[in-house]
Amino acid sequence: MSEMTFETPNGAANNGVANKSLFFRRWLRNPLQMGSIIPSSPALCRKIAAAVERSPDEYVLELGAGTGVISRALLAAGVPADKLIVVEIVPEMAEFLRESLPGVNVICGDAFALRQALPAQMQGRIGTAICGIPLVLLPFERQQAFRDAVEEVAPGKGFLLYTYCATSPLPYGKLEMSGRRMAFTLANFPPASVWRYQPAARP
Repeated sequence: MSEMTFETPNGAANNGVANKSLFFRRWLRNPLQMGSIIPSSPALCRKIAAAVERSPDEYVLELGAGTGVISRALLAAGVPADKLIVVEIVPEMAEFLRESLPGVNVICGDAFALRQALPAQMQGRIGTAICGIPLVLLPFERQQAFRDAVEEVAPGKGFLLYTYCATSPLPYGKLEMSGRRMAFTLANFPPASVWRYQPAARP
C-alpha cells in the first residue's frame, strides 16, 4: 500500500454479524482491553484488511479480536481461514470466535505472552500482526512488552494498530520503531486510523 487512503460515512453499512451485546458486556468487564464500546465498522475493517501483507505460506495474526468483525473482513479479503490466527484472552469470547469462525486458528491466550500462546510451527511465519488492544491507554513499559511479544513470534514485522487518536497513539521513536499512518476513515464511531509500526532500522 503506497499511500494513505480515506473513506467517508457514505460507505458505512450495518454489520448484522457482530454480536454487539457480547461485545458491550466484554467492554464493561475490562475497558482497558478494548478501545470502544461497539465493534469496528465495515469501513475500518476493510482499511485494516487492505493494509495486510503476507506471502502464501505466512499467517495473519489478530490480537484482541472482539466479536470477529475484522476477522471476517480478513477472510473476505482473501486470507485463508487456516492462515488466520486469532488470539483472545477471555475464554467466553474465544469460544464465541471458535463457533463463528470455522477453520480459523482461535487461541485463548495472552497477547503479551505470544511465545507461550502460539504453537511453535506458527512462530516466525507471520506476515502481519494486527493489534486491537488500546495500547495508548497503557504505560510505556506495557507498550514495550507488547512490542517485544510481537517481535518474538514475528521478527522484523512489527504490527498494524487501529486507533481513534488524531496522531500516533504510540511514541514510536522512543519504542525504537518507525510509524506510519496507512489509512483513515470517518465511517467509524469514533473516526479511526490504521498505523503500521515496524522495528527501526539500526545504523
